[in-house]
Amino acid sequence: MLNSDKFSEANRHFSKAQSLSTVHADYNSQYIFSLVADGRIDSANKLIARLDPSQKETFLFQFIEGVHLINSRNYFLAKKKFKSIKTNNVLFKELKNYVQLWLNVSLSNETDQEKKINNFETSFPNIKLIQSLLLYGHVQNNDMYLKVSKEILSKNQLGRYHFFHVINLVEKNKIDEAKRVIENQLKINPNNLLTKQSYIALTDNNLSFFKGSYESVNINHGISELLYLFSNLFQQQDRVSLSKLFFSLSNYLNSSFISNKLLIFENQIFSKQSLGFDEKLSQSISNLGGEFYWYVNFNKLSFDQNNLEEKNEPVLKNLIKYLSENKYFNFSKLINMGDYYRSIKDYNQAINYYDRAEKYANQKDLDWRFYYSRGICKERLKQWSLADKDFIQSLKQSPKEYRVLNYMAYSWLERGIHYNKALQLLEEAVDISKWEHGYVVDSLGWAHYLLNNYEKAESLLELAYTKAPNEAEVYDHYGDVLWKNNKKIQAKYVWSNALKLQSLEKDREVKIKEKILNGIN
Repeated sequence: MLNSDKFSEANRHFSKAQSLSTVHADYNSQYIFSLVADGRIDSANKLIARLDPSQKETFLFQFIEGVHLINSRNYFLAKKKFKSIKTNNVLFKELKNYVQLWLNVSLSNETDQEKKINNFETSFPNIKLIQSLLLYGHVQNNDMYLKVSKEILSKNQLGRYHFFHVINLVEKNKIDEAKRVIENQLKINPNNLLTKQSYIALTDNNLSFFKGSYESVNINHGISELLYLFSNLFQQQDRVSLSKLFFSLSNYLNSSFISNKLLIFENQIFSKQSLGFDEKLSQSISNLGGEFYWYVNFNKLSFDQNNLEEKNEPVLKNLIKYLSENKYFNFSKLINMGDYYRSIKDYNQAINYYDRAEKYANQKDLDWRFYYSRGICKERLKQWSLADKDFIQSLKQSPKEYRVLNYMAYSWLERGIHYNKALQLLEEAVDISKWEHGYVVDSLGWAHYLLNNYEKAESLLELAYTKAPNEAEVYDHYGDVLWKNNKKIQAKYVWSNALKLQSLEKDREVKIKEKILNGIN
């Protein structure tokens, strides 16, 4: 239950089994984690308070107690609590020290505040830079804030904190300067949701978008952002449980920063929990603005393509209606729709959206992926010359893109044309991809098969078979070459295994069954 994010169900289970706390050493840890992950930090704190002193002496239990004190605005006791926490973990120690810094600075006079921030020792200079920006904003040291903000703006990788600076600029009614910051960030990261929505808000003079989510004078908001930052660090390290725990603590201190909750939504997508979408959460994120609305609903649409009538059709209709009325960032949305229709094999509709996107686009927007995606649709519709034109254009954009080389060359093989040229492109593709992808090796092996180089084809298709254990087409090809090399028992074995694969399409299934019965010529 913990691994599947069903935290409410998990803590109900643990609450019914409290006698286990005297039997299983990890009972309390799991129960407390389930409470925190479910947002029930007050309940977790009460449970920790009932533990024996020896059981409390873990970093996470003490940290939860400290965050509870901060939320209660008992900052002096919180300062004492964090000072007492001991840990040898580098990230835990860094996080603990930063919480202490926030408490120390907030409770110090103006002279000491700057000294404490400047003298803070860290192993992570960018984190210190971020915290310095937020801390100087918190204590309203305008001179130091201005100095640090210039350094923040010079670092493109800190785009999130460009947004925090924009909040500060909007508070001071420096709207034109805020627009310049966002426009520059759009050039660097044109797909960032927060940046796109900020651009729309500033263009439409909707300044309320920047108010309420983060208040620099509120220490709880500052520490909340610190916890969110570390939650993301843990996620990048694939320490998902810790990421969820610190995100929940962050949300506990500032539940108004709705866009942060996108992390929960994305975790549900990444963990493939189609039944786990929280509609209330989805709606609250969607209400932030059009870019968030599109992102949430398009991801819902793409998530489960097996229930078009029941789930996807109402969402699809709403997205199409929204797109017809929207005036911002439509290129990326049209590409989204083209990709969706391509994924459900409605290639005519996909091409329609790609063509519409092309009309919206600047030349720099039309990268190799655009021509490759549209070329696939045209190839599937047997619009051969148009498909090849897109593939060639894609390769002009990115000459060493092995996926395009592979797809175009394999298409030629299927059409029975340009065998030798296809072989040349596929040899280049497997070299570029360092022989790592089974489907590319399979294409090269199939080229040799079609050129009657059966011995060479078998060695390549056997390699593809080991590298792509879930691809029915690879099994099919490997069975074919085994049969040609008079290894008929092995061929039937491989074909039979292909019938067990989820990737097997109906028309290929029919053909394989025929081969098992009658072999091939």
